[in-house]
Amino acid sequence: MRAVVDISPEPVAPMGSGPGAAPNVTIRAAEASEVDACVALWVRACAERDGRAVAGVAERARAKFDRRTAWRVAESGERIVGFALATEPGSGAPSDPGGAAVLGLLAVDPVAQGLGLGRRMLAEISGALADAGFTEAVLHVLADNAAAVRLYERAGWRPHGEPFEHTLLHWLSQSYVIDLRGLAQASI
Repeated sequence: MRAVVDISPEPVAPMGSGPGAAPNVTIRAAEASEVDACVALWVRACAERDGRAVAGVAERARAKFDRRTAWRVAESGERIVGFALATEPGSGAPSDPGGAAVLGLLAVDPVAQGLGLGRRMLAEISGALADAGFTEAVLHVLADNAAAVRLYERAGWRPHGEPFEHTLLHWLSQSYVIDLRGLAQASI
């Protein structure tokens, strides 16, 4: 097992050429030793998204790894540049559909955003959940995070229920669900 501990931002080399070229990454099942690197990436990505660091983000994210049902990382060379973590049903909001896995964390390193990696990570984790036998998944997104909402809607996720207040940030959030039937893929 190899731990990835270098969490300082550095450029990700693009693969191919032209605008929007996807980063040269490998997406694979994560290893337990990579929790710290993923939590650090989550904190960086949230600070970039929110315009500031928020106390409690790391602790809240770290707790989700104990309830994981699927976890994928994207690496470029030796560096983790993205990850997606899904947790067991019932680990999200009370209004979540019963039996739905919860896509609790999806992050792309800020230096690699806008290159299609989020779309690839979302497809990988959705496929992993389908392979694990889940027929539905749910996620929660900040309602004003237009880029994330666009990503989820383009991938087939649909709003579920009424908007609600995020318990840590106190910003308006929305649940999204997806039917995973037909998404099963070859396991990584």
